[in-house]
Amino acid sequence: MLQPYVRPGIDDRPDYEKALSPEDKASVARLASNTRRLPPEASVEQPTAQAARLAAEGPGSVVAAAGVDAAVPDYASSFLDMRDPMVSADGQRPDAAQVARLKWAFAVCSFLAAAPWAAVNLVGLPNQVARGAGFDTALADPAAALRAVSLAPVLSALIILGAAWSLLFTPLVAALSDRTRVPVGRRTPWLVAGGVLSALVSLALGAVTATAFVVLLWTMLQFAYAMLVAPLAAAVAERVPDKFRDEVERWNAIGVIAGQAAGGVVGGLAIGFGAFNPFLCAAVMFALSGVATVLVWPREPSSVAQPHVRFSWHEVLGAASLRLPRGAEAADATRFRRLFWSRVFMTAAVATTGAYLWYIVRFAVYGDDPALTAAPMTLPSGTLVALLALATFAGVLLATTSAGAVTEKFAEGFGPWWRGSHTAVACACALYAIGLLAGLMIIHIGGERSLVVFSFVAGYASGLYDVLVQPLVVAALPDPRESGRYLRVYANARPLGLALGAGLGSGAVAVAPASLGYVALFPAAIACVALAALFLRK
Repeated sequence: MLQPYVRPGIDDRPDYEKALSPEDKASVARLASNTRRLPPEASVEQPTAQAARLAAEGPGSVVAAAGVDAAVPDYASSFLDMRDPMVSADGQRPDAAQVARLKWAFAVCSFLAAAPWAAVNLVGLPNQVARGAGFDTALADPAAALRAVSLAPVLSALIILGAAWSLLFTPLVAALSDRTRVPVGRRTPWLVAGGVLSALVSLALGAVTATAFVVLLWTMLQFAYAMLVAPLAAAVAERVPDKFRDEVERWNAIGVIAGQAAGGVVGGLAIGFGAFNPFLCAAVMFALSGVATVLVWPREPSSVAQPHVRFSWHEVLGAASLRLPRGAEAADATRFRRLFWSRVFMTAAVATTGAYLWYIVRFAVYGDDPALTAAPMTLPSGTLVALLALATFAGVLLATTSAGAVTEKFAEGFGPWWRGSHTAVACACALYAIGLLAGLMIIHIGGERSLVVFSFVAGYASGLYDVLVQPLVVAALPDPRESGRYLRVYANARPLGLALGAGLGSGAVAVAPASLGYVALFPAAIACVALAALFLRK
């Protein structure tokens, strides 16, 4: 009997469901291609996004602008595998013109976001608190200088509230923007809406003086500002290829430094012509920030096809935590904690005088001056604040350009151990304390225009501290593979230090003799600097 023809390789194939063992089936499954798109990494976990956030918030901008050798470990970098470093994380390959547009876009947005924020914090908000308490800062009243100490608790409460909200709002906005799926991209709508909302809230904040409304609008402004900062930091990690990231981050940092100086100048000069003017100028810059960024940089690719990721409050609250991640080596974790607390107290030292700068100038420097002209007292006070902002900018700029040369010179004189040592950072703390002592003596002597010396020295010392401490932070990361998580904790040291400095400043003014007033802020700042240097010990 004839047998049916068996086609070789077709009819005689075994049934793999029966022939293969479960272990063999698992091995075959691992070789199969997975067409399901993986969700992108959360921006709060990206090292480059956290480094950009550090730069956008101020101190880290000095490090990025200086271009020091303190590269943050990033195990997702294309330089560590076979990917093209000319292609960004979102799959785009920008040409030379598009790279230039990205560079200018981040610089413009950082400038236009930092400038109004500085104007509101330095001048606008403290003056609104004074107006709400019945103080007319435009009128010369020697007795008001003694009563002005009552303003410190209210302002410190607002600053502490804002710092607490920023800890929550920044990761919240980052998580929401990560999950935005619209044709114009996931960062663009947040930048535009954040700029417009910040402008509207700034205008409303400048029009009210009642404490309840100020607290409400100040909270809304914290959220609106987070809508600018968080997506911009994430966009640096997503839109800029690894090849050009250092250059773009440097321009982003330069925009922050210049914006902070411009905000002090604009706010100081604007308040001389009316209490509402600083908020008006801030609103204009806020409104332009997001729109200008979107117009300058190349069009963001659509995020409609992005995989859906469920929102998690655990992720947001974990990102807002100040607790170090677990599983770290004990020695490295201890070094990192000390550097974290050193930055907290250094930020507190800067905030102790910076948060109350308007009260120092208006009530401690010009509080007992008679009104010899019809000009409001806010005009000389605002002009001095503008000069102090320019002097601080000059000091920070000098720190960014000379930090490397200063380190090399001292390394030649004291040996290679000086480079990257804790002693160098402690010397920067000592220099900042000397600047605070100079400011204290200048106010007692009465040479208000000599306060620019204090501002210049303070700007240079704080900038030098940031540049010198950054390599120590990178070297002390307990686990370089989780550098994004550790940098996130380190970035949270800024709002914590801001709240601590505001609280200590208010307490120093309260317990000091009435004759000292806001001059008592300088000894409190010196104490914070001493603690920052103390935590630098090995």
